[in-house]
Amino acid sequence: MFVWSSSASPVSEGGINVFRTADYDAGAGGVNQKDFDEFGRDEFSFGNRSAVNGGGHDGGPVLSKLGSSSTAELHPKTAEDQADSKPTTMPPASVMTRLILIMVWRKLIRNPNTYSSLIGLAWSLISFRWNIVMPAIVARSIAILSDAGLGMAMFSLGLFMALQPRIIACGNTIASFAMAVRFITGPAVMAAASVAVGLRGALLHIAIVQAALPQGIVPFVFAKEYNVHPDILSTGVIFGMLIALPITLVYYILLGL
Repeated sequence: MFVWSSSASPVSEGGINVFRTADYDAGAGGVNQKDFDEFGRDEFSFGNRSAVNGGGHDGGPVLSKLGSSSTAELHPKTAEDQADSKPTTMPPASVMTRLILIMVWRKLIRNPNTYSSLIGLAWSLISFRWNIVMPAIVARSIAILSDAGLGMAMFSLGLFMALQPRIIACGNTIASFAMAVRFITGPAVMAAASVAVGLRGALLHIAIVQAALPQGIVPFVFAKEYNVHPDILSTGVIFGMLIALPITLVYYILLGL
């Protein structure tokens, strides 16, 4: 492997000609094999070269290869330089929070789902307030797009799960925790919120049962889009559908519905 630097370039003055020939070695400006060996053999070697040869460097700065490129580090850091170097300080928590919020806001305003949700909410309010009926052709077209979007989301979920090395992509522990949050913590939070707003009786029981339903596909779409733990969301959707029926039946029986 050739290592290029300012002193080892074939066009630099006095450098080593990498593509040298016998004529170059015999010329007046050439270097002999001994000089070439002294310059390159020991300095540009692998880390276990000294162990193989049974020796090492006597000390002092030497040419070493960088891990991220093929150039040579001409001025390696000493112990004093490393002691003088200070760690990079992180900005305050308020600045980091502001940057995160700005980044999330920019991503949300660029997402078509945000606009469609806002437009749908506005239309629902207008239609309910003034009894405006959407034309049949528009309503049917929106229904077709909605059905196609759901099918594509399920296809994306299946493709993502098929590409994972394991069936439970996030691991057994995290999957169990996700299921507990979904089917135990979710209904508990719904029950507390329903009691807080004044729901009682059958309406309260129905709200709890609805909270025990499996995870929707839309959270996985957003998680996959922004690469925020899609493995956990995919596992929650798939296995949530598998165990949702017996869990829902248990809630249904316990609540007396």
